[in-house]
Amino acid sequence: MPEDVKAAPGSAGAQRRRRRRRGGRPASQNSTPAPGQVLSATSVPVPAAPSKRGQKHKRPLADPRIGVGCIILRGDEILLVRERGRWSLPKGGLESGELVQEGARRETYEETGLVVELRDLAFIVEFQAQTWGHHLQFFYTGREVGGTLQPRDPDRDVQEARFVPIRQLREFIRFRPRLVALETWLRERRPRHFVFNLDKEPAMLRKRRRVGVGAVQPDLADEPTDEADL
Repeated sequence: MPEDVKAAPGSAGAQRRRRRRRGGRPASQNSTPAPGQVLSATSVPVPAAPSKRGQKHKRPLADPRIGVGCIILRGDEILLVRERGRWSLPKGGLESGELVQEGARRETYEETGLVVELRDLAFIVEFQAQTWGHHLQFFYTGREVGGTLQPRDPDRDVQEARFVPIRQLREFIRFRPRLVALETWLRERRPRHFVFNLDKEPAMLRKRRRVGVGAVQPDLADEPTDEADL
């Protein structure tokens, strides 16, 4: 174009010069579009992908050992079992694919020979220790509906099942998480969830007396040595 010919006021060249003088930018580079303007795909801000920070350090899902058991009363007596030389409530591990209440009935029958009808949840005991791992145990109240008091344990770990006076409970049970939960339930008769960190608090209540039928039963080590003892 000849130098003496000026661009028309509305021409594209005049508009570009006016923008340069004002310090403006082409509309496609503005962060805020004009009313009615549609931004191209290249001009739309793309949100950043969610941060994956910490995912590679994600902790695995919890895998506690599930235990189930039952409380059966006869007047002022409570049913206990002697398993591997230690006394406890009838209880055992939940089997794969088994519902909690089904497991409680099965374990009670295997360890005592009694068929029971479960009533209410008595308490939940949760405890952990580096040596034993993480345990979660459910105990229900039960009513006798059949059977004979005679252990039917397929593993033959249960040596005896018998009713003992509640007032003598501490002469039989030393494992503190279960004893504290059971004594609390006997006083309050309402469900509660008890949690114990056995790396920071004692697992055993005190030295127990030797108990048995007709003869003194030998004590084992002060601390449980197997999951069955818990």
